[in-house]
Amino acid sequence: MKLSNICTSLALMALAIISTSCATPSRAFHNTDNTALVIQSWDNQTCQMLQPTPSAKEGNDQLLARAVALPQHQTAVVILENYTEQEFGDQFRDRGTPWVVGLKNLGYQHIIFLQGVDVANPEGLTTLVRYD
Repeated sequence: MKLSNICTSLALMALAIISTSCATPSRAFHNTDNTALVIQSWDNQTCQMLQPTPSAKEGNDQLLARAVALPQHQTAVVILENYTEQEFGDQFRDRGTPWVVGLKNLGYQHIIFLQGVDVANPEGLTTLVRYD
C-alpha cells in the first residue's frame, strides 16, 4: 500500500512539473507576420532594414523616412544589437523610445524589441518587450 502511494505521489509531482514547464511562455521570438518591418539597430543612431527590403547601414531617421512608403504598417521588429542591460533602464530608454515614437507615428500597431546576437534573422531571438 505504501509503494502505491509513493508511486502515485511521484507521478503527480512529475505531472505538475511537466505541466508548469509547458505553461511557461517562451521568450523566443517567432515571426508570424511575413509583412513585418524588421530593423537591426546597432546603436542610438545607426540601423539597417532587414525586411521587407534589405538596406545598408543608415541613420534611424533615414530608415523611418523610407518605412513610411511601405505598404504594410502592422508589425515592426527592432533587433537591439550591442544591448547589454539586464533590466530596463537608461540604455533601453535611450534606444527604444525613439523607435516606439517613430514607428507609432508611422502607424505600426505592434512593435517588438529583441535582444540581438549579431545575426540578421530575428527567428528565435529573445523578446525583450512587445508594444501592442
